[in-house]
Amino acid sequence: MDSAVGQSGRPSSAAQGAATRAAILEAAAALIADLGWGQVTTRAIAARAGVPHGAVNYHFQGKDDLLRQAAIAGTLRALSGPLSIAQQAGSLQEVLDGVLTWFTAGAINDPSVALLLETARQSTRDPLLREPIAGKLRDFRATLTELVQRGQEQGDVNTDPSAAGTATMVAALLDGMLLHLLLDPELDLSETADAIRTLLRGR
Repeated sequence: MDSAVGQSGRPSSAAQGAATRAAILEAAAALIADLGWGQVTTRAIAARAGVPHGAVNYHFQGKDDLLRQAAIAGTLRALSGPLSIAQQAGSLQEVLDGVLTWFTAGAINDPSVALLLETARQSTRDPLLREPIAGKLRDFRATLTELVQRGQEQGDVNTDPSAAGTATMVAALLDGMLLHLLLDPELDLSETADAIRTLLRGR
């Protein structure tokens, strides 16, 4: 018998607790994105999650702990999109095309992007929040570095700058384009990938 289900056929207390905790985390992440970090209250989280207010304090060590855990989980999910694109790409151009398509296909309207922006701002004040997210960004840059090296070997990418330096530049360009799209949703990125490719070739 599934350990998550008791003999009566109902979910076990452990399964119920895990479901409650997950609902609280999801509600907290949504409220951070909707209201901004400083406007979220534990009562609002409990109401959004549909659980008693006391459940929030039972499962988490206060509001700061809850918001931190919710923000980390949600932001890592948001960052997994570009990272997955990079890990599956065979070239830097495929990354550019894939991420730009992800941007224009609705990423700017995804609540996880709003959560990412709120979390980035808050992480400047909270090292415990910042480090897991910085680790995911390091993974992204490392994957880009491997693709840059491959492109340099094939003559598609300028070999004068280091691969790591070029990868950091590409990551920053993509971050900047996302910011421009958020502030100017009508921005046309149709020629952007070709422009970056020309820049990377150095000719």
